[in-house]
Amino acid sequence: MLNETALAAFFHLAEANSFQEAARRMGVSNASLSRYIAQAEAQSGLVLFHRNRNNCKLTDAGQAFLPIARALREDIGRFTRDVDLLRDGKGRRLRVGCGPLTTRTVVAPVLKRVVEEIPELAFYLDVNARVAPLEGLLSGDIDIFIGDLTHTPEAENVDILMMEKRSVMFVATPDHPIHDLGACSIADVVSYPLASGHLHRHWRNTFIKLLGGDQDAQDKVNALPQIESDDYSFLIDMALTGRYVLGAMEETLAEFVAAGRLKVIEMHTPVIWNICAVKKSGTSSVGVQAFWDHLRAFGVNPVAA
Repeated sequence: MLNETALAAFFHLAEANSFQEAARRMGVSNASLSRYIAQAEAQSGLVLFHRNRNNCKLTDAGQAFLPIARALREDIGRFTRDVDLLRDGKGRRLRVGCGPLTTRTVVAPVLKRVVEEIPELAFYLDVNARVAPLEGLLSGDIDIFIGDLTHTPEAENVDILMMEKRSVMFVATPDHPIHDLGACSIADVVSYPLASGHLHRHWRNTFIKLLGGDQDAQDKVNALPQIESDDYSFLIDMALTGRYVLGAMEETLAEFVAAGRLKVIEMHTPVIWNICAVKKSGTSSVGVQAFWDHLRAFGVNPVAA
């Protein structure tokens, strides 16, 4: 049977089709990834990938192995959860994964309500917009994922809640020249150095569409942002230098706007997030269920997966 590291390497490379990109997503060197893939092939007894200079794709055997590997990942996740429940005793441990836009807008207010019901809840939050979040959900590393809906197109046996539509806020220091423009378009915003969290596919496609949808728009968006981080404390510090326009949610910026250190940029067309919450169907942990029930207050009707 594949060990968890070799299994994770297999999924990263199968998705990325590139050793360099898969290694980046996994947070290891190319050499380490190559070693893990070799372990996966040795442990399975199969040649899983075609390798060449430009890409790395699954062989026929690799394609056939993919659903088997998914089943193994689910079994490992189920084992991990069951052991955690035994260790925990009452299922009062909760692990949530999310991108940086939702930490203060969704996760914090929901968690505050949950801990009123379950004061002894042990909570872990993984904030990361760059990794494939469903992997963590399906493997059992996290119990609930809150993030962009485009991460979930091939999800099976999951429950999905759509979050209330919200606009992203753009700000800059009060003396920033962008405020002289009056109401701005997204083209005005990105004509200045931009600081933001990771711009995944939804945001890039949204920006490209708002910029006209042509090759020039794609080129501009591909160069964004100038400062990228999932740490909004760092991004706010950079915005306060007066050089950068910053995109974030209202709750993240409220104290700095109220203090007059950052000023809201008026927008012609709001930029809307595409956020959902996802958990595996049938999850019965006390902590997971309590968090999910309170999430419903922030969402609309469940989505069939």
